[in-house]
Amino acid sequence: MKYQIKVNDNSYDVEILDDPRQEEVQVKVNNELFTVSTVEEAVEVAQTSAKKPVPVVKPASAPAAPVASAGPGTIRSPLPGTINAIKVSAGQKVKVNDELCVVEAMKAMNVLRAQSAGTVTKIHVTVGANVAHGAPLMDIE
Repeated sequence: MKYQIKVNDNSYDVEILDDPRQEEVQVKVNNELFTVSTVEEAVEVAQTSAKKPVPVVKPASAPAAPVASAGPGTIRSPLPGTINAIKVSAGQKVKVNDELCVVEAMKAMNVLRAQSAGTVTKIHVTVGANVAHGAPLMDIE
């Protein structure tokens, strides 16, 4: 994906070389290679070959479900999208491969399934909520 970005009257040609949903992504800015990684709602940029300081950039995004505290049994969104359906309720027991919820992204319905058996202890989102990549959806213990 190629973009032209303007910051403080400076124009930059930006090309994203990897899948932007990964934790680290290779990008070219004005033909210089950078590694970009997501860090707590900010994008940290590390230049691969230059010796000058590198900025930390806050991404502009659509409003997403607030990030709630999450524990080790937290199911997180594997991609940004909209919650289309929630197939379980708090207190419900689930088995491996049970449907938990559906995240719609670019008109594709992505069914999220339980990776382990347990009990749904909390649901962090509602149907229709926009979620960011990595946002907590529900807790299973």
